[in-house]
Amino acid sequence: MEKKKNFVIGTLLAAIVLMSVGYAALAQVLTINGTANISADWDVEITGITEGTLTGATTQTVTSDATSATFNVDLAYPGATATYEIDIENKGTIDAVLESITGVDAANTALPTEVQYTVTGVAEGDTLDAKATTKAIVTVTWVASADNTDTVPTTTSKTATINLNYVQNT
Repeated sequence: MEKKKNFVIGTLLAAIVLMSVGYAALAQVLTINGTANISADWDVEITGITEGTLTGATTQTVTSDATSATFNVDLAYPGATATYEIDIENKGTIDAVLESITGVDAANTALPTEVQYTVTGVAEGDTLDAKATTKAIVTVTWVASADNTDTVPTTTSKTATINLNYVQNT
């Protein structure tokens, strides 16, 4: 019985030694190294503004920077309009989306309220792919209404700054 007991203990010790050697042989440290480089360029901007049709209107000033355009237009009578074409270019390598157009509501609620600005050609949510261009149309109108059609026209003007807020298209 003693021999049997020693044999079992010896066998168990041998099994433990073999399992230790097997584990050591199969266990290895796994090391993962990597480097990621992102090369992207963000550059969405207004590249130009072209005066369109003027009906009873005179452009005083039109200026722009990268994402905003400022208009000051004289309108001679109710129904007079002026249009401007804004060139927008995504010169970068990242696709963009028009998040918002601001400044129009503020301009339209300012006095004189008969002079109204509208932006067409682009809308919130429109995408602008990398290296692509688009155009927005700004129209300034002296809105003819029952209150002002019988009056003697006097030139009126209103300055507005319109912002085109682009963000990364995700």
